[in-house]
Amino acid sequence: MSTAKPEAAAKAEATLKQMFATRDFNDAGAEKSFLAGKPVDADDATLANYAAAGLVSAEQPKADQPAA
Repeated sequence: MSTAKPEAAAKAEATLKQMFATRDFNDAGAEKSFLAGKPVDADDATLANYAAAGLVSAEQPKADQPAA
């Protein structure tokens, strides 16, 4: 039987934020790759590091307009 409470799991999920990659980049330590404009799901500390480096933004990228 698990001793974890459902509230604890819900709280852990609630701390995750969704941000978007500002450019293509690799996180060698986490062995993950991210594509520009795509969502980056990570914990708060990781997102803070990516944001400090300018790799992610909370703003969703705008769709490209078709060429005229």
